[in-house]
Amino acid sequence: MINQQELEALKANSLSLENARVIADQIEKDPTVGGIFPNGNTADFTHPDIEKFKTKWCPIWPYVRVLLNIAKIFTNDRVDKVIDALLALGDEVCV
Repeated sequence: MINQQELEALKANSLSLENARVIADQIEKDPTVGGIFPNGNTADFTHPDIEKFKTKWCPIWPYVRVLLNIAKIFTNDRVDKVIDALLALGDEVCV
């Protein structure tokens, strides 16, 4: 879930829903998320490439975290699992 501060940021940016939809579509097409989850095609999210994740996602994690939560509106259960794995990984390594 998103908090009040995150919600306010979304209200200030009208492109947020569109950005969330784009992220949802990209993850649906590539459940490995660019190789972050090498076995993502088989729904195995163990052994992620943490350095690749940190380089790509951590610099913008607060914003991407919100978009990932919104992206789940547009996705099915299979993609939701990928997003949940991304959220868990980001919350663990982007501190």
